[in-house]
Amino acid sequence: MAQSCIFLVEDNPDDAFLVSRIIGKVCSEEIVLARDGEEAIQLLLQMAEDGSYRRIRLVLLDLKLPKINGIEVLQSIRSSGPLRDLPVAVLTSSDNETDQERCRALGVLEYIFKPLGVEALRRLLPLDKDA
Repeated sequence: MAQSCIFLVEDNPDDAFLVSRIIGKVCSEEIVLARDGEEAIQLLLQMAEDGSYRRIRLVLLDLKLPKINGIEVLQSIRSSGPLRDLPVAVLTSSDNETDQERCRALGVLEYIFKPLGVEALRRLLPLDKDA
């Protein structure tokens, strides 16, 4: 089986770079990047179709995305048979309580405020690298 991956949905290139660096400190997973909600759904559905979704160890999902917002992406994940049980953590700057409640109702592992830190990622991925 191919190497596992972290599926990162982040539209801000600086945040995507920083998150990628932190992931590299914690684990050796490949990073699959989607830059907006529409691209995320398309990639995930393609991965569901060809079976490669099984490689996804974690979805890190921003909420404030262009085209389709993160909550809609999360709803799409939870409504898709093969993707339904993917582990999803929200990584966002939104401290909106309604967003947090909706995400928790949709079964996110954790709601993490930006910037992502090494310890928060280690909680999600008790892993294989010493930082």
